[in-house]
Amino acid sequence: MSHEHVPQSSTVFTPPELAAAMVAAVRGKPNALWLDPCVGDGVFVAQMAARGIDAAQISAIDIAPGPGALDKAALTVRGVDFLEWAAGHRAAVDHVVMNPPYVALSRVQGKLLDRALDVRLSDGQHLPFKANYWAAFLLTAIECVREGGSLVAVLPAAWDFAKYATRVRQTVERAFGEVLVVRCASPLFPKVQEGVVIVVAFDRGAQSCTNRRVEVPGLVETIAALERIARGKEPPGTSTVRAFAPPPLALHRLDEIVHIHIGAVTGDAGYFLLNERERKEWRLPRSALRPTLSRSKHLAGAAIGRKEWAELRDQGGRVWMFWPRRSALRHAAVRAYLKHGKEGGCNLAAHKITKRDPWHRTPLPGRVDGFMSGMSKRLPFLALREMPGLTASNTLYVIRFKKRVTQAEKATLGVLLLTSSVRAELARHARVYADGLLKFEPSELGSVRVPVVRARDDAARVLRDATVLLLAGREAEASAMADDWVVSSGSLALKTRASSTKRCVA
Repeated sequence: MSHEHVPQSSTVFTPPELAAAMVAAVRGKPNALWLDPCVGDGVFVAQMAARGIDAAQISAIDIAPGPGALDKAALTVRGVDFLEWAAGHRAAVDHVVMNPPYVALSRVQGKLLDRALDVRLSDGQHLPFKANYWAAFLLTAIECVREGGSLVAVLPAAWDFAKYATRVRQTVERAFGEVLVVRCASPLFPKVQEGVVIVVAFDRGAQSCTNRRVEVPGLVETIAALERIARGKEPPGTSTVRAFAPPPLALHRLDEIVHIHIGAVTGDAGYFLLNERERKEWRLPRSALRPTLSRSKHLAGAAIGRKEWAELRDQGGRVWMFWPRRSALRHAAVRAYLKHGKEGGCNLAAHKITKRDPWHRTPLPGRVDGFMSGMSKRLPFLALREMPGLTASNTLYVIRFKKRVTQAEKATLGVLLLTSSVRAELARHARVYADGLLKFEPSELGSVRVPVVRARDDAARVLRDATVLLLAGREAEASAMADDWVVSSGSLALKTRASSTKRCVA
């Protein structure tokens, strides 16, 4: 790494024999995608290539403009800040191997510092100014790892003793199912006078974590420990520091709690869905239209009320559905728009339109409690309806609780859908399209199991805050917030068809 806002002294080069052991410890899968977020001279890329990993499977990032001798052995991007690159590559790789820069954030400047201080820990707090640049790299790299993936990093001894590192360690434990720490007592790098740790983490997105640790005296023993980990064995002297598993919670299928249906099928979205500019051009009265959500990006928060819908309207969104009531048919502008439809403005031959009478009245969903997207680049989440009369077109799913519930109970379900266990199950059901879109049918969403917990008054706040993190691309932090809330709620009976316990929801 070489940059005007990062000291050159932050760079320490990994011995090739250690790099080989770290790459092996990842336990790489066939056809997996790899990442080195601070490639430097390419020592990790060289070891990946030596193991037969194709260049097209390796992303290598470095802020130094380069070029490097091994750049062609990977998809190498130089002159780019990894923290900036990662924002567009969440959950994009299976394995990360890294030796991040070691430098206090107080010595980093400019936009690099701004991005580092914007990194969040699993508790939702920003990385403190007293932290080190390696922590920003590690936390950001975690976000790049897919469900089930792994990460190996060589880090300074500050991992063990720095005050800020406590929450960094907790974030790693929340993100993976197994964490092994190899602590080497002697220095491995000329510029680092104290020992180092090698953090090996497996099973990204697991619901519980087992944390193990082994102390070794030097480089030879460090490599031997990593080679045993690569074979799926524990190094001699390994101890379990902490084995964490949340208390078991009862589970219910989502379709036991809510109905999930497709939104209104207009038959011709180009005619029936309008933005505010088009409404004004046709001078259509509001009585001839219904406020509508028509795109996954319209789910811009945990709840959609008048304010949120108005913001979508003012941004040019197609948030009006032409749906004239009988009284509106006398309006001259409505008659003109109907005439426009009959004269070619609407596809009257469309199957859905030919089946209904009158043709201009799209059947609407019944009671709507919330909305979900069945096709988006992120996993589904629940956006509650807080605006009377608001509906959705068939690009979204409408959610209706099977029994009358309180707002707290509705928000509780929203929080549960953000928990790590539910996100992992959603990911297993997703059908992934070439452009990164994730597709779900209502039946697939309905089969997802959610834990049974007591509804609490703070559910709306937790749902709001966690959804903000989710929409900002910080899904791991959103899930950690939801997980903490669920664990503190405890396990209770659920209000579904199978149980009618009052004021409880899954």
